[in-house]
Amino acid sequence: KLFTLLLAVAASVGTLFAWDYENVQIGDLYYNLDATNQTAQVTYQLQWNKNNYKGLTSANIPASVEYNSVAYSVTSIRNSAFVYCSGLTSIEIPNSVTSIGDDAFYNCSKLTSVTIPNSVTSIGNYAFYNCRKLTSVTIPNSVTKIQRDAFHACSALTAVICEAVQVPECQHNIFYNIPFSEAT
Repeated sequence: KLFTLLLAVAASVGTLFAWDYENVQIGDLYYNLDATNQTAQVTYQLQWNKNNYKGLTSANIPASVEYNSVAYSVTSIRNSAFVYCSGLTSIEIPNSVTSIGDDAFYNCSKLTSVTIPNSVTSIGNYAFYNCRKLTSVTIPNSVTKIQRDAFHACSALTAVICEAVQVPECQHNIFYNIPFSEAT
C-alpha cells in the first residue's frame, strides 16, 4: 500500500510540474508551442547545451510558424535561447515578439547589431551579455523594462538609440563595462 501511495504521489507531482507546450524544430530554429494559446516562443533544443544552434550565422525569426496545420504566433524569445551561439552575426526579430528573456543572446560574441521591434516591452537579465561585437542597438518606445546587465560587457557598443518617450524602468549595470561616451 505504501508503494502504491508513493507511486500516486509521484505521478501527481509529475503532473503538477508538467510543461504545457511541445518543443519542436521548424526550419533552423526550435520553438515551444503552446497549443492552448496558439503561441510559440523561440527556444533551444529540448536539452540545453553549448552546441545548440552550432553553425547558425543568422536567424530570421518569423512572426508565426505552422506545425501540424496549426499556426502559432511567435511572441517571445525564451531565456537562454541563443546562449553561446558564437557564430550568430545577425538576428531579425518580428513585431509579434513582446519579450526577450534572460540570457537570450548571452555570449553571442559575433552578433554585430540588433534592432528590437516596437512590440517588445521587456528585455531580460543578461539578454545580450558579452556580445563583444555588438556595435549598435535600437531600443523602441514600447520597452518599459530593461533588466539588470542586459548589455553588460558589449565592449564594441558605440551607438544606443532609445526611442522611448518615457524612460524605461532600468535595473542596475545595464550598460556596465562599456567604453562608449554618449548615447541618444
